[in-house]
Order: sequence, then structure tokens, then C-alpha cells
Amino acid sequence: MILKFVFMVFFFFTHPWVAATGEIPVQRAAVTGEIVGSGGQKFPIAVSPLKNLASPTTDSARLSTGIADAMVHDLELSGWFRVLDRSAYIENAQNSGITLGTFDFKDWSTIGAEGLVKGGFSVQGDDITVELRLFDVYQNKERIGKRYSGRVRDFRRIAHKFVDEIINQFTGIPGIFNTRIAYVSNSGGRFKEIYLSHLDGNEKFQVTDNHTINLSPDWSPDGRSILYSSFKDRSQTLYLFELSSGKETKFTPRGGGRYLGGKFSPDGQTIVATLESGGNTNLYLLDRSGNVIRRLTEERGIEVSPAWSPDGKQIVYVSDRSGSPQLYILDLQGGKSRRLTYSGSYNTSPEWSPKGDRIVYTGRVGNRFAIFTISADGGEPRKLTSESSDSEDPTWSPDGRFIAFSSNRAGRYHLYVMQAGGDNQRRLTGSGGDDTKPNWSPRLAD
Repeated sequence: MILKFVFMVFFFFTHPWVAATGEIPVQRAAVTGEIVGSGGQKFPIAVSPLKNLASPTTDSARLSTGIADAMVHDLELSGWFRVLDRSAYIENAQNSGITLGTFDFKDWSTIGAEGLVKGGFSVQGDDITVELRLFDVYQNKERIGKRYSGRVRDFRRIAHKFVDEIINQFTGIPGIFNTRIAYVSNSGGRFKEIYLSHLDGNEKFQVTDNHTINLSPDWSPDGRSILYSSFKDRSQTLYLFELSSGKETKFTPRGGGRYLGGKFSPDGQTIVATLESGGNTNLYLLDRSGNVIRRLTEERGIEVSPAWSPDGKQIVYVSDRSGSPQLYILDLQGGKSRRLTYSGSYNTSPEWSPKGDRIVYTGRVGNRFAIFTISADGGEPRKLTSESSDSEDPTWSPDGRFIAFSSNRAGRYHLYVMQAGGDNQRRLTGSGGDDTKPNWSPRLAD
């Protein structure tokens, strides 16, 4: 979705913002970018380095610019804002205030800012308190005020949470920057391991370290577990990893065969899995312990890559029953499937949008792969990426306004993100290896 400049200015100054009055509510706070593609005009906003509100510490400069830099990254990544270059700022952040009447709005209107983010922080031991405010430069008003408390190491997460607040005020829907992406990378060598990180590449966490091939990570709807496929016990099967405890559950097919991948249902209670047995692959419904509830498909051949509709009543998947891999939709209650895609000779890796209206997938164009979306009711697909390189493995953001994917447009495979219509394509990762198979988390609680 692209917000036109005139609309954004009007919405910014007429939306019923929640102004901060009295005591500011306390909230606890628990990868490089080249632009590809074009978008509409963007809202000009300035993000001032934060002021140290207590005694100077050795981390003062790092925190002052680090929190501001994290907000700049998120605002630019959204595609809706143009952050003014810090070298043009007139005001010295450490010599001015962060509340109305303690700084001069002319210092910001002069350089063309229409929105302004200011803030301050104080550190006590390993804890940090951050105050952040969004101002309307034209009307000389404060529009958002928040105070966050957390660990010093979580300062970037605090920045993500405030940008989500800014986007919520502009659009009525919270932003997606306090989320993480699970993905596969061989950056540590020739083996494929599962990693998690925020969109700016920070707080990177390695889920697997078994020196083999791990594939197809999938977040549980509550964001507490990762389902993935692995060869670590020689035969490929599914594993469920709980992030807080490190507990892992292995799913072993009772009748033999191997699980190639799986996806959580929207309520998190069941899993649709692909089982390969006797030369055929079919879809099965499992409980969270890996027990088979029932078989979903009966075709001879390939039935793979399932993904749930947001209401949990349908599954989109890939089948070669027509002679080439195409997308089909299975109605769980009636048990019947209907073909969704008819154009293209190789379509795979579907994922249903959170709103339920569109499905994103990978399709082959000539000798290359591109990202497409198609209405859940069928019709003409919309191509979002160029076929000058390969783009694969699409995944929706939890608000349905962005799509992450992998692409080799810069040589090796890296993760990229774009708006749902294909605009503002930016690179997220640059690990030195191949980064593939992204899966976007739900919004995180902390």
C-alpha cells in the first residue's frame, strides 16, 4: 500500500491522535538496504539523536545515536517516510529539551521537517528508561508521548516499538517492526541452519547447530515456538522447538516415510504436514505432539507446500496432478480441492495473506523465478519482482502490508522486503552466505 503525500499530510494533522497528558504510560521493552523499485512521495520527518537525561555514561553516544538510527532504519524501510539527513539539523540535541517549550520548532521547519521525533534516556546499571515523542512541526504540537523501560541491551527493540506507534497513528494499524524473521542460512559454512533476527539484523539467534540441512522454519501463532524440517537424525522429519525453554519435540511418522515440512494452523492447535512415503507425497493433519489426526489428500504424485487460510477453513498447496506444479485450495470441511493457478508452468511456495484476500507465491518466468500474488478466488496473477534474477520463498508480514522473500539479485541469496504491491524493495541481510526460506513472526509481546 502506498500512501500519497497529500493524504499523509491531511491524515497527520486531522487524525484524532492520543496526546500524552500528565504521566506518560510506562511500557516494558522485554540488515542493510538498497532500494529497488519506486513508490509515491514520502512524508518528511526528522529523527533527532536522543538526549542523555541523567549523568553521562560511557554508552551515552552509542545510545543517543543508536536508538535514533534504529528508528530511521524502520521508518525508511516502511516506504512511507523520508527521513531528513542528520547533517542538516540545526539544533544540538544535547543542548535542547524534549518537551514543548524547550526547543524551537523553527529549527525543524527551516529544514523542511513536517514531523519530528525527539527523546531522551537515562541509564541505571543494566536498565534503561527511554522517553520518545512525535511532534507536529506545522502546528507546534506533541502527537505521541511514550516512556519505555527495559534492559540497556534492548534499546533497539524500544525504537522498533515506537516506530510501530508512529505507523499506527498514520494508518490505524500498528507497524511490524517489533517482529522477527526466521530463515535458513549457510553463513557459518556449508551447512544450512535456522536463524532468527529482527528486521534490522539485530538480536540474531541461532535455533539449530547440528551441521546438517535444516529447512522450512514456521512460527507458531503465539511466537513462542519454531517448527522446522531437519536431516539431523539422517532421515528428514519435523521438529518443534520451544524458544523459551529450548525443549524440542521430534515428529516421527508411525507408518514410515519422512515429513518434508509443516505449517501451524491459525489457532496453533494443529499442523498441516507433507509426508513422503512410497514415492508419493500427501498432506496430513497433525496435533502439536505429531500424532496424525487424518489424511487430507489422496493423490498419487506430489502434494506439497501447504499453507492455511487465516480462518483455518482452507489450505492452499502445490500439486502436480495437472502435469506441472500448480496451486490448489482444499476446503477442509468438504474435502474437495479446486485449482487456483492456470498461468505459468511452475508455481510453488504459496502463503495466504493475513486478510485472506490474496495468496503470494513463487512462479517461474522463462528460466527465472519471480514473486506473484493472486486473488484467493482466482483470476489474473500480479507479478511483483523482475525476472532478471531469481526471487523466491515469499512470506507475509503480520499486518499483510509487506512481503519478505529471498533473491539472488546481488549474487548470493539474501532476504529482501517490499510493500505488498511490490514497491520499495530493500535488502535485509548480508551474511556472506545464502539466506533463504524466510518466515515472518507474529507481533511480539515484549
